[in-house]
This record gives sequence, C-alpha cells and structure tokens, in this order.
Amino acid sequence: MGVPKQLARLCRRLLFRWRRDQLHRDLTEELDFHLQQKQAEHGDPQEMGNITIAKENCHDTWSFMTLERFLQDLRFAFRMYARSPVFTGISVLSLALGIGGNAAMFTLVNTLLVRPLPYAQPDRLLRITGIYPRAAVPFFEQRSHTMDIAAVSQGSEFNLTGQGSAMRVTGSFASPNFLSVLGTSVARGRSFLPGEQSPGRDRVVILSHSLWKDRFAADPSVLGRVIRLNDVDREIVGIMSPNFSYPSSKVELWIPMRLDPSNFLEYWGSEFVPLIARLHPGANLAAAQSEVRALVPAFRPTFPYPMARDFNADSTAIPLQQDIVGDVRGKLIILLCSVGFVLLIACANVASLLLSRATTRRKELALRAALGAGRLRMIRQLLTESVGLALTGAAFGILLGAAALSIFKSLLPSTLPGLAAAAIDWQIVAAVTALAIFTGLASGLAPALSASQVDLSETMKTGSQRSTSSVWTRVRSVIIAGEVALTLVLLVSAGLLLRSLYKLTETNPGFDPAHILTIQISPNQSSCAKRAACIALYDRLLQRTMDIPGVKSAAIANSLPLDGSLPTLAVDVEGHPKTVDHPAPLFWFGAVSPDYFSTMHIPLLEGRYLTRSDGPLSSSVVVISAATAWRYWPNESAIGKHIKATDNSKWSTVVGIVGDVHQSSLSEHLPPFVPGAVYMPYAQSARQDGEIPAAMVLLAGVYSENVSVRAAIQHLAEDQDANVPVGRLQPLEEIASRSIADFRSTMRVFLSFAAAAILLAAIGIYGSMSYWVSQRTYEIGLRVALGATPQGILSLILGQGMKVTLYGIAGGIVAALLLTRFLTVLLYGVAATDALTFALVTVLVLAVAILATAFPAWRATRIDPLKSLRAE
Repeated sequence: MGVPKQLARLCRRLLFRWRRDQLHRDLTEELDFHLQQKQAEHGDPQEMGNITIAKENCHDTWSFMTLERFLQDLRFAFRMYARSPVFTGISVLSLALGIGGNAAMFTLVNTLLVRPLPYAQPDRLLRITGIYPRAAVPFFEQRSHTMDIAAVSQGSEFNLTGQGSAMRVTGSFASPNFLSVLGTSVARGRSFLPGEQSPGRDRVVILSHSLWKDRFAADPSVLGRVIRLNDVDREIVGIMSPNFSYPSSKVELWIPMRLDPSNFLEYWGSEFVPLIARLHPGANLAAAQSEVRALVPAFRPTFPYPMARDFNADSTAIPLQQDIVGDVRGKLIILLCSVGFVLLIACANVASLLLSRATTRRKELALRAALGAGRLRMIRQLLTESVGLALTGAAFGILLGAAALSIFKSLLPSTLPGLAAAAIDWQIVAAVTALAIFTGLASGLAPALSASQVDLSETMKTGSQRSTSSVWTRVRSVIIAGEVALTLVLLVSAGLLLRSLYKLTETNPGFDPAHILTIQISPNQSSCAKRAACIALYDRLLQRTMDIPGVKSAAIANSLPLDGSLPTLAVDVEGHPKTVDHPAPLFWFGAVSPDYFSTMHIPLLEGRYLTRSDGPLSSSVVVISAATAWRYWPNESAIGKHIKATDNSKWSTVVGIVGDVHQSSLSEHLPPFVPGAVYMPYAQSARQDGEIPAAMVLLAGVYSENVSVRAAIQHLAEDQDANVPVGRLQPLEEIASRSIADFRSTMRVFLSFAAAAILLAAIGIYGSMSYWVSQRTYEIGLRVALGATPQGILSLILGQGMKVTLYGIAGGIVAALLLTRFLTVLLYGVAATDALTFALVTVLVLAVAILATAFPAWRATRIDPLKSLRAE
C-alpha cells in the first residue's frame, strides 16, 4: 500500500467520529441494496452471511478499534466507580496515601541525590575529606597535578553596619578562585581577582542574592558601594545568582580568604577549612585519590607545632555531591523505603478489595463470557479499572505529595544546598504517573485473573459465589499476611523512634531551662580591643537586667547549651605533656559570668563556683566539668590542678567541678573530638587569638515569662550602641526543644506512616473476612441448621482471621529484626531489637485484627439458615 493510500486511510479513521451517523446510513443502504439483489437473483438472502458481523467488520476498517475498545473500557470503568462510591473512595484514598508519600520522597531524592549540581561539569567536582589550616591551600595548589584546589569555610558571623540598623550575617571565607573551581560565576559584577587573598587587597565582598534583595532592595547600583563588616570597610564587587548556595544556604556573603604567612594564628590555627577541587582534563577520581594520599603525609611535617600522626590519615577525594548530601543520604534512603512500604501496603489493600469485589461480579462476567467476550478481553477491562483507580489516586497523591514535601524537608538540615528549591516538577509527575500505572497493574492483576476464571455453566445456573478457586483464596490470604507483616515493620520502627524520643526528653541535660530568657548581643570584636570596655559593658547590662521587675537572676555566656555553637580552645593540661600521638586537646570553652551556674541550675560537685572576685587582675581560675576531671585526673582530685591555652604562658587553677552539661546535643555531652569542657570567668576569658569574646548571650532567670518582662529585656538589650546587632529574645526551653526538632519530626513522620499502614491493614483484614463470610454463606447456614451456636460461628470466623494475622505477624517480626538495624543511627537509648517495643506492637496489631474481624464475624452469626440454603 502506497503512502498516499495510507494517509487517506488514516484521515478516514480520524474523521469517523464526526461522520459516524452518515456512514452508518450509507452502509445500511448499501447492504440493503445487495440483499435485495441477492434475493432477486437467487431468492435466498442467507447467502450473504451474517449482516451484523459484516457491519462490525466495516466498523473495524473505519476506526481505530483498539482505541475504541479502550474508550469503551474506560467509560465502563467510570460507571463501575460511580456504582460503588465507598469502594472507589477507599481505594483511591489508599493509593493516594502511598503515591503521595512517594511523590514527595522522589522529589527530595531527585533534588539531592540524582540531579547534577548546578555547576559546569559537576561530575568533575571533588571534596578533599578532612579539614586543613589555610596554609594547606597554597601547599595543595602548588603540588597537585590532577586538580585545581580551592577552600571555602563553612561560615562565620559578621556584623553588617552602616546600612540602617545593625544586623548579624553569616559569611564565608573563600579562595579567590572558588567560583571558577566550582564552575559558576556571579550574576552581577565580577568574581574575586587573583591576588585578592593578599593583605590590603582582600577588602572586597560578594553578596548572596537574598542579602542583596532583602537588605539592599535589589538595587543594581550597589556594585562598588562600600559596606562595613566587623568594622572593616569592604567594596561590593559581585552579586550571586538566586540558586547559588554553597557551602550552605545560610551563607549570605563571601570574603577573600586572606593567606598571610606572617599572621601565624590565622594562617595555621584559627580556622580549619574544607578543600574543594576540580579535576584537570584527562584526570580521574582514582588519580586524585592517590594524589591526596601522598600530599597529606607530606603536608603534616610542615606544621610549626606538633601534630598527631593520624592527622587526616584517612583523607581522600570524593564527589562533591556526595559530600554535600553527607549523612542525609542514609536518612533519605530510610524514608524512601518507608514510603515504599506504605505504597506496598496500599497495593495489597486495593488488591484485596478488588478480589472481594470480583466475587460480586461473577454473574456479570459470566454473562459477558456467554455473549462472546474472551478471557483476555475481560482481563483488559478489569486492569483498565484498576489502573484507572491508581491514576486517580496518583492525581490526589501529587496534591498530598506537595503538602508532604514541606514536612519531609523539615527532617533535613535547612542549610542543605538546593533543599529550599526542591519542588514537584514535570519529571516527578512523569515518574509518579509511571508508578501509578505499575501500581494499578500490580494491584489489579491477581483480581483480574481470578475474575476471568469463570465457571460459566455453574455461575449462570445458580449465581453461586462459591465457585472461586481455592488458589485465589490462598492468594488473598498471602496478600493480607504480607500487608500485616509490612505494617508491623513500620509500627516497630515508629515505636523504636517514639521510645527514643521519650528517652531523649527524659534525659537530664545538666541544666534547667525553665523560666530562662536569652538574647544574643554582638558588639564588634574591635570594641573589645581594650578588655575593660567589654567587661564594663556587660557589667552594666547585668546590673540593669537585675533591676527589671520579675527578673531573679542574670548572667552572660559566649554560647548556650544545645544552640548548635561549639566554641573550642586548644589547651595544655597539667600532667599530660603533648606528644606527636597526643597533641594539645580541644576543650569546649565557656566564658561566663559568676551567676551563670546558679541561673542555669548547674550543680557544684566539688570546690567552688566562680565569683565576682575572679576579676581581670586576680589569679586565673577555671571550673571544669565532671567528665573532664575524671578523664584527666581519674584517681585524684582535680581541684588545684592547672590548665592553660596553648598560646598562653599563664596557667589557670581549677577551683571547681560542676555537673556535665549536654552542650552538643541531648544524645551526647560533647563530640568525640572535644574531650573536655572548661568554664572561665568572663573577665579573664580569652579566645584562641587571646582576645576577650565580644559577642555574648544575656540570660535572664524570670519568675514568669509574661509579656512585660519579655518586652523590658528586649528593649534593654536593644538600648545599646546602634551598631550592635541584637538577636531575638528566645526562651531557653525553646532552644532545647529545637535541638531535637529534627528527631521529633522524623518520629512523627514514621508515626504517620504507621497509622496509615495499620488503617489500611484493618481495611484489608475486614475486606478479607467479609469476602470469606460471603463465600461461605451456604456453609455457615448449613452449620447453623445442624445446631452450631453463634459462639461457635464467631470462633470460626475469628480463628480464620487470627490465622492469617499470625502468619503476617511472624513474617513481620522476622523482617523487622532484619530491617530495623538500619535505624540504629536514628535511635537513642533503645536497641533496634527492643523486646518491649516488639511485644507492644504485636499486641496492637492483634487487637486491630480482632476488631477488623469482629464485625464480619458478628454478621455471620446473624445469617438466616433458611434464606442461605434457599438462595443456593
């Protein structure tokens, strides 16, 4: 057939719908004409064969029959949905829950794990693991033959002044080449120039798009303007694009990382930074990893002070995207598996409901078979119905997924680059649509095969519902048992997290956060060039705070427990000389006023607290934590021992030992790399550079947190120099609660998964037992007629339900024992195999199964034997 004929045939088929009536009339007239001719010639019109079949064959040539039949199946499916609104609603809701959660998780996984970083050739970007002093930047740059090296600090706080009210912003020190290494550029202005890491040339800054928009009203003339950061004038030379958020979304500006070997502390010790790299053309990851393993040991001896032999011993090069995601990858995979379980349960639930529904349609399907419908035709019709349900569920699921996405985002660090921009797009919609089609096929295949196996003669003769193959009855039981097993896994996971949260909230943090209000006050560090100025400033502030009615105590501190900050100080400890294997340890360093311990209710275990007499001119003293005392002086009293900063020649005497405080998190006091905690009187305190801390937190212990007290403290804090940024007043309880907000959100999500799962399981068990009762109506009626009691019938039905449930529980316990070990990283104080949690969840599942079985069992006890026997 030529191309023109094919096109003409295609056009005729496309126009069939609009010319159908005319074509039918023409066909009827033509067939009538031929019939009359045959009758006139032979007197027997039967020679033309079946006229109806001839018409159908003509219809097949006029239209796209596959499409026509599909549209017929679709119309019939929608009529079936309308006839059973309760069944349709339950099925759509079940699938929407499963598909919606997967839509949200697909979005996060696609954004964070799959989608390439928004930089040129992102697959060539690497992170050199470990952290290094600034001196490592030129060392690696000069010796690397496979990579271009850059450094970008994680972020420091700066005071932005001279642009209206003073504000605290987060900035990052970066190598001048960091944008070229990443493979991106500024949206406006220019990048840093080579040489701008040198002292005197580094007074430039690049702003983030958000800071430019919020603080400078997106004014394009801001380029070239000079702003003041920490009392240093810097020229704005560039504005980044809205989607740039490296190293994290909290960074609002970038400053050249000054590389000045003459500044010993800054160059070698003030801040260790991560290194990023871009592979040279022709180089690969393996070559870069080999080079890093050679460069790190070569760099270690260049330190001007003793360094441990194992310093960055395991450093290597990894893809930058892997580094950005970090520990979040494990949590994403756990959540993805969890929503996958919910979807599997939803599929099992819908499959169970479809199997139950198929029994009520056996006579309809038998009639269709009698009229000539083949088995494949009926299977296609039933699969169309199940896929239609899944696609409808997917439509609602995408809406649920958009709402769930914000909840899932709260489980991840808000500073994760790209997280804020994660949204459901066409790729996710396409993936969800494909998932829905697969879900519809998976949940509808068994019911379709079951319904298509119709015993035509028996069904048409008796309308019996007992003609279902025992094979499909067993399949239904396996589906329900599997649903129960998956539900138990999710319930155990949620139970373990719930118990962990309970143990976290019951953990004694080492202080009492009740009725303590806090506010950050951040003078420029230069204002503390004369220590006496800052000491006098905070003395006045404490005195004025105590004069506020309703305040019972006041204190200052350079950081708060559980607020995410971790100021550290390299120290020398008496009796523990430094060696290559044991260099100067990092201690958590607290600069506090004397009333800090009483305000926080931190107990004194030995010695004394700090007092007002511990001033700048008195003997240097410190208070240490109990864990520090035990670690360094386990068999003797630590009182009278000495500690000092490594760059200080003056030793401080330990005068007190206080209880351990959870500074880092409720799950640990301090990170493993910080082996001790030391408190210094504010008047004697010094950072690593020897300067007294300028930015401090004011703590006010109050009798009640009423509005007037809060307003008075906020006003007092703001009533300082206009160039001193002041934070938001926060209750310490809010800070402590926020420290476990991610864990609490994770637990709530798992509880939601578990609740959805057990609801779906209950519906599945109820549907299964209702089906079982309907299949055995005749048998139950016969049992009653022969003398069976209602209690006996009730026991029979409950026993059947419990048999399937117990199989599911057994499988679920085995699966939970294997799978919950992956939750270990999220648990606190609870083993992944906690027997109490497993027992409670088992009891809960049994109780729900009994309730779901009870109503069909009760209904079975009310069967009238005469009616059931007569119906058969």
